[in-house]
Amino acid sequence: MTKLLIAFAALASLGAAEAALAQTTSTNDDTQLLISQIQTDKRAVVLRAMELTDAEVAVFTPIYDEYQAEMKGLFQRGADVLNKFAANYGSMTDDAANDIMKEWFSLRDDRNVVIKKYAKKFGKKMPATDVLRWVQIENKLNALLDIQAAQVVPVSTK
Repeated sequence: MTKLLIAFAALASLGAAEAALAQTTSTNDDTQLLISQIQTDKRAVVLRAMELTDAEVAVFTPIYDEYQAEMKGLFQRGADVLNKFAANYGSMTDDAANDIMKEWFSLRDDRNVVIKKYAKKFGKKMPATDVLRWVQIENKLNALLDIQAAQVVPVSTK
């Protein structure tokens, strides 16, 4: 499991570098490319870490792909919050700070809602032990992504 998480972290970093080097026409294109690469890499890591049989993969992947599609919107919202922070950096007002915090907390809440929703969907088709393993894997991978995002945010706006 540790090797898989390290591999994912390397892939996420590689995906970020590739997106930065891509010759696209806008920041939104770069963001979409990065989100797509992260989701592709994440799917491969999750499937490897789950250690499912072929029959279990057939049950798991359609639900997981649906989950990933829903999470794509949350990834985009996260990028938007970071961009808003960057746009206000150095001239942050209390109103802007409150707005960014409100969006960030909402995003965190929505991410938990989505994970709970899909844990319930998986639970209808898979044993609870497999669902818990998926939740644990998602939690670890999301923590790695959070670390990557946190590295671009300065500690202070002063």
